Amino acid sequence: MVFITKKSYVIAIAIIIVIVAASIAVGGGYIYTHRAQATAKISEYTVVIDAGHGGIDGGVVGSQGVKESDINLKMAGVLQKQLESMGYGVVMTRTSKDALNNIKRLDMQARKDIIVKASPVAVISLHVNKFSNSSRRGAQVFYDDTGIGKDFAENMQKSINQNINAKYSGRDDYEAIGGDLFITKCVKVPSIIIECGFISNPQDEKLLLSQSYCQDLCRVIADVLTESLTV
Repeated sequence: MVFITKKSYVIAIAIIIVIVAASIAVGGGYIYTHRAQATAKISEYTVVIDAGHGGIDGGVVGSQGVKESDINLKMAGVLQKQLESMGYGVVMTRTSKDALNNIKRLDMQARKDIIVKASPVAVISLHVNKFSNSSRRGAQVFYDDTGIGKDFAENMQKSINQNINAKYSGRDDYEAIGGDLFITKCVKVPSIIIECGFISNPQDEKLLLSQSYCQDLCRVIADVLTESLTV
């Protein structure tokens, strides 16, 4: 048996306290530095948000007469505020109800010019879906069939399935789909199209018009984007 004097015991406790405090300070410093670096990185990132359609090209129309182009613009504005609040630089291809040109080909070229000039780390184009079967619901992600952005799209779809589709439409089995899509080929960075819901479904149409759904979906989009850039 080893006998410890009261004085030795006090000294030992003091040493332990100093060591623990130092460890916490170092650990806390690391966490703070890591978060600061992540925030600094985000502030250097530019993301292009493309609100699909516009002007004479209204896209699909819902049962209440609401045009896709208007929903896309609303959703784009919500996503813009979400990303800017997180420190991102955001470039919008469209900020009004008007198209960039009344000729579709020239409108798409103008969007490409904006995207190229922005030199973004990602492009997110927002649209609304329509299907002959009005029971079809949920949000789905599309990406460039060359494979650029595939991982980003798949991660986005997985998170949307878990946090949006399962919650609002009762399904979580959508898969991201690759395709020959003009807006995803403008620059060689992850570029995706998100069909935010089916305007042909009455329940989805109501969701697309609600602020809470827009905010929930945009929050998920922003979180997946951040995870993909700061890992």
